[in-house]
Amino acid sequence: MPVLLVGVLGVVLPASAGAASAGQFVRGRLLPVPAVAPGDQLTVTAVDVSPSGVVAGTAHVVTANPDGTQSTSDIPQRWVRIPRLGWLRQRVALPAGAGSGTLTGLTDRGEVAGTVTVAGTTRAARWSADGRSATIIGDAGSQVSAVGPHGPWGVFTGSGGPIVLTGGSELVTRAGVRTPLSGTAELDAGYRRTVASIGGPGLALVWVVDGVGRATNARAVLWQNGATVRLPVINSAFAGPACVSRVLADGSVAASGYAVESGAVSYLLLRHVGGVPGTDVVLNRVTGAGPPVGGLSCASTGVADNLADDGGIGGFVSDAGVQRAAFWNAAGGVTVVPLAAGERSATGVAVADGGRMVIQAVGDDGSRLSLWHSGVSTPLATPDGWTVTSVVELTDAGLLVANVHDSAGTVRPAAWDLAALR
Repeated sequence: MPVLLVGVLGVVLPASAGAASAGQFVRGRLLPVPAVAPGDQLTVTAVDVSPSGVVAGTAHVVTANPDGTQSTSDIPQRWVRIPRLGWLRQRVALPAGAGSGTLTGLTDRGEVAGTVTVAGTTRAARWSADGRSATIIGDAGSQVSAVGPHGPWGVFTGSGGPIVLTGGSELVTRAGVRTPLSGTAELDAGYRRTVASIGGPGLALVWVVDGVGRATNARAVLWQNGATVRLPVINSAFAGPACVSRVLADGSVAASGYAVESGAVSYLLLRHVGGVPGTDVVLNRVTGAGPPVGGLSCASTGVADNLADDGGIGGFVSDAGVQRAAFWNAAGGVTVVPLAAGERSATGVAVADGGRMVIQAVGDDGSRLSLWHSGVSTPLATPDGWTVTSVVELTDAGLLVANVHDSAGTVRPAAWDLAALR
């Protein structure tokens, strides 16, 4: 596979970078949640947002029983913003026989998908556009791990037992056609294959796991119409985590992490373009102490919203022990955003077309958000009494969704309307 090297970080610091618009900020709003009985514990998290602004998530309820035990239930949820009415919540219907359900993502049309529990076992499921009916699309022990823009759905089926050690994945179309993700050297090199994201009907990013104990590794493999290529970064308990973006429809994906090149260990930030086999464009390579380290930040799934359709990448640059948010444009040029007053570290956690990046910073008052665009940062205030837990996505239309928590540890989804800041 050809490798193009853009070079070490060429840091650009506009004079206005990091400077918030005086007196301006945007405050987020909590999304509505279901009512529960007194004494019940309710945790509600958002997991995905469609381009039109439909939000998918799950409500987790813990109930204290009279005998002192606890019971739990998961209720799939969907939210949509209606003009003049605000945010409305829908409890997505469970199929017959299902006691609970969790959501993984949704299509561009807002069709949610996830996992339901039927007769004590999990089954992958997708829902109709109105959320009132579900279709089971997996065998016992299956779950939906990723959703394509218009389908297909990535279905993982694991080995039996409470701890899933092995398992495989397939792509399932709306018509029920199944394509196993196996049969290439890269996919068959591991004992567990999970779809991380889907760029279209014939394009998926798959985590492939091999090794045992501290030697366990996960490698990101790009699959396109039966052919595969492995990204060079390794997610390892020994070396550290790797991070990848969602794969775009043109086969582009960003990745960062440790790699072994010609027997030497290096830390890479790269943009893979052209699908399979494609080309790795290295944006930053570090082989020893000293040079700035550029990378991506993502959740425990190893996938994040840090590659925009126009090629912009959001992440961080760490230099001399200080981590700052950074933005790479489609040509590979990088802008490092200075820390604001009271901030100790920051990273870009979500991006949208037009050079927009959401920055999550750690400051003296905890975690804080801002929107960086054209060298100007606008503070994004959380609802009063709430702190950012995780950022879900920033849409091109300017909707930001994140999960927030209060002092009691209660988690809720919140939304910011940033359309005016495009």
